[in-house]
Amino acid sequence: MKSPLAGPSRQFLRIVFSFLLGAVLLWLGGCAKADGVPRNMEADYGRAVTSNRLQMMVKPPGEVDPNPPVGLPPQTAKNVQEHYDKTFKEKEEPPTIRWIFK
Repeated sequence: MKSPLAGPSRQFLRIVFSFLLGAVLLWLGGCAKADGVPRNMEADYGRAVTSNRLQMMVKPPGEVDPNPPVGLPPQTAKNVQEHYDKTFKEKEEPPTIRWIFK
């Protein structure tokens, strides 16, 4: 009796199965730890986050500078805006050189 999966379809299923098996093994290998010991950054992560939160409660970042800058001087702002607008103007195409061969 002939198998319903023969020829190219069977080969395709083998390739797909091999790819999926490899992906699962790679995923499981990435989740495994070599020795189970947390490194320095992993060990201190919780303390660092807690410390940063407490420091923000004591001195919020919004209150660092009570007089923030309000903008550019008028002449400087005008020059910057003009320069910005010039970048979007259409530029003329340079004349093309046509070669004529005889």
